[in-house]
Amino acid sequence: MSLPALSSPPTTPAQAPASRPRRQHGFTLAELAVVLVILALLSGSLLVPLGSRMEARDRQLTLERLRDIQQALTGFAIIHGRLPCPSTEADPSHPNYGVEDALPCNHSVEGRLPWRTLAMSATDAWGRERVHADEPWSGHWHYRVDRAFTQAPITPAVAPADNLQIRSHDDFHVTVSDSQAVALVFSTGANRSADGLNAHYSAVQPKYQSGEVSASFDDLLIWIGRPLLIARLAQAGRL
Repeated sequence: MSLPALSSPPTTPAQAPASRPRRQHGFTLAELAVVLVILALLSGSLLVPLGSRMEARDRQLTLERLRDIQQALTGFAIIHGRLPCPSTEADPSHPNYGVEDALPCNHSVEGRLPWRTLAMSATDAWGRERVHADEPWSGHWHYRVDRAFTQAPITPAVAPADNLQIRSHDDFHVTVSDSQAVALVFSTGANRSADGLNAHYSAVQPKYQSGEVSASFDDLLIWIGRPLLIARLAQAGRL
């Protein structure tokens, strides 16, 4: 007697293994707070050196522009036999804006470098363009010239008439009678405000200041001395 064939049990789809709960990835509030503190410390430590580097770059750029201005003033003297007058026109829409005043120079008010006459930039590295006459002269070059050297021709016999004085922060005379400045230009620096002696313009007792940067002084000033100007004119065959 044969035994009945055993029937195989019905196949069922494989059961999926029980899923494990997923771990939630992310930061806790405490971890976020630590990260924020670290970022704040890092950013604070980086901002100060970055600001110092930017100011050093702008000061270097301004010094380079001042040296170019010094050369341009000397070149103007070689061409015309005199130094240019300051520019006192305050209206940017006026055709004489940035152009030297007509002789005789006006020293009753503080003048600016005649940058258009010299084909130079109007401002230092911190300056901005003026649009209206009542806007501040932010970054525009301050310029003073001895009136005796605005008359052509300059000769070795011409002596300074205005006694332009340049002093250091401790009131030490940077220029003396034998090497008096006949022209000077200065930038008000990063604070955009004339400091020290430069903050007080005088038509009859011109005193200016040049020196190292400090908390209360960051102006940059260059000048042309009488001996150097005479030497440059002689080298160019103008004397």
